Amino acid sequence: MSKTFISDLKENDSVISFFGVFNKTIRKTKDEKLYLDLMLVDRTGKINAKIWDDTEKLASQFEKGDAVKVQGVVTSFNNELQIKVEKIRQVIPERDRSEGYDIIDLLLSTTKDIDKMWEDLLELIQSLKNPFLKQVVLAIYEKYGDQIRTHPGSMILHHAFRGGLLEHLHTMCRMAEGVCRAYPELDRDLVISGIMLHDIGKLQELAAGMTITYSDTGNFIGHLVLGRDVVHEECLTIAEFPELLRLKLEHILLSHQGKYEFQSPREPQFLEAMVVYYIDELDTRLNQMKNDIEADLSEGKWTAKGGYFKRVLFKGEPEPGEK
Repeated sequence: MSKTFISDLKENDSVISFFGVFNKTIRKTKDEKLYLDLMLVDRTGKINAKIWDDTEKLASQFEKGDAVKVQGVVTSFNNELQIKVEKIRQVIPERDRSEGYDIIDLLLSTTKDIDKMWEDLLELIQSLKNPFLKQVVLAIYEKYGDQIRTHPGSMILHHAFRGGLLEHLHTMCRMAEGVCRAYPELDRDLVISGIMLHDIGKLQELAAGMTITYSDTGNFIGHLVLGRDVVHEECLTIAEFPELLRLKLEHILLSHQGKYEFQSPREPQFLEAMVVYYIDELDTRLNQMKNDIEADLSEGKWTAKGGYFKRVLFKGEPEPGEK
């Protein structure tokens, strides 16, 4: 069986393939009939799916986070593709590998080269001239490298996929280099170090697998404070680490969400902290807008109203021959 990915699906396609169950909810129709509302996922994206028959029986046979084999037909509803499921079962790895099952195929993932992005960040660390900042960033990246390479950037809002955190850091650092060239009064090493460490707390905040959820630690404390604790403790292991430099680095982590109403315990209080906040904000919003545009199936130049921004978005002029 050849693997069919979500990005390949079109309306009226018949599909037999493997997916991860990102979400599973039992709902009722207007006639009080039970049905299963699913969000299926693979490394190329997500798609809604519905199970209309044998709902109670099938609901007990798989759970959120499971890998499943699905047979069904692709339909369209409200300008979005979905799968009308005819058959579904949990994956049996030893049996299904011969048909192309691979758990990595079911994890929504970055389309960028993880190895190349990681190498770029390591080179950037080596370019830091401040020996204390270089030492603390390098120590944390050596300690948490495997997680940084594969962790998601958030649960839902942006870069919510395998390798998403690395992609987010990589893009932010590229933007920061341009900003620091344009504003030479900035401490480039502090900006780059702040960016590379600003989301380190997400390694504890988010529990990542087939689905992304908040850990108990994440719910109770949050990634800003968790990240500050990681940096604080690492700085204290480095002999003669300047206290003011440590406080500024910690402040960047605690203020990078920018505003108190965004659950930021501090607001930026110096130039480099403000730069990290705005670069983070820009990359996040660009990622969200791209996602809204790519997910829209309506015809014409404009998306349907909705998504994160709750407004229509311009998709661009259609190519010749397209609707």
